[in-house]
Amino acid sequence: MAGCGTTHNFGGNYDAGRDRVLGWVAGGAGVVGAAGFLSVAAVGFVSGPGLLLGLAAIALAAGAGAILGFFIGFAVAWFDRLFEQNPRTITMTGCVACSGKNGGFPPFSDNDWTVNLGGPTLAVLGPAGFGLTLNEIRTRGAPDGGPAFPTFQQVNGATVDILHCEIGSLMGDIAAVGAAVGAVAGAIAGAVAGGIACAALGLATFGIGALVCLIVVAALIAAGAFAGAVVGDAIGAGIGWIGDQIAGIDEEGEAIGPGCLMTLTGRWVTDASHQHNEIHDIESAQLIECNDCLRATGVTSSALIAAVGIGRHPTGRDP
Repeated sequence: MAGCGTTHNFGGNYDAGRDRVLGWVAGGAGVVGAAGFLSVAAVGFVSGPGLLLGLAAIALAAGAGAILGFFIGFAVAWFDRLFEQNPRTITMTGCVACSGKNGGFPPFSDNDWTVNLGGPTLAVLGPAGFGLTLNEIRTRGAPDGGPAFPTFQQVNGATVDILHCEIGSLMGDIAAVGAAVGAVAGAIAGAVAGGIACAALGLATFGIGALVCLIVVAALIAAGAFAGAVVGDAIGAGIGWIGDQIAGIDEEGEAIGPGCLMTLTGRWVTDASHQHNEIHDIESAQLIECNDCLRATGVTSSALIAAVGIGRHPTGRDP
């Protein structure tokens, strides 16, 4: 089952999270690449085959840094993307325009259950005393987490106002940590293996041999960082999947059906990775009625009256 994206985010940058990670990639490439440059400069070759070998060593070092920067930056951005609003908890009502689970494997998918609550019935129910408006709920940026732009979804050719809501999976959280830890551990292991290989081959002496050694070490650091990240990501995703099954995330997600009028309560946040506001996580959900609430005009009431006579909801689902 596919998850629910926000088809439109007018004025916002839906890829803001990706851009933040790219900064870590550039930083990692710069730092480790600079270390490679200093190591090559210490050897002293400025022309001929030595120059080419030196450039190769610097490029490989920068590549290793980029890999480390990506997985470390991804983990940092992952846990620094949701900024709480005040009040922390809100209650919204509306029609479930979309509901589904993000399928796939981390880091390409977080495996969250996603819900778009919207339609003409979208409204703020609480908490009382804050005077919150629907526009404020959708567009007020959290402290240090803004900006936030309103989100929309295309439904039957029409643009529908929505508030994106999610039930978070442990898979994304633990996989992000596992990948970062694995990348660092793999890079260290690669450096150690490279040093041992250079010593065994007698390369770490001077001249061309030293440059070849730098290439070997940089290549093994890059390979180790990538392999470690893949292994750490897989282990973290597996642990997260087990945690999700224990917590019953799928049962919770399946309780929210598309086309149903529902009330959702949960943590109100600004998602800096997509520059929009949402409920993340949904803490409680109440079903009011299921009868194609995006287009129904009075059908809902007549259906509920009929339900009194038969003692069961006409759609087969009791509110």
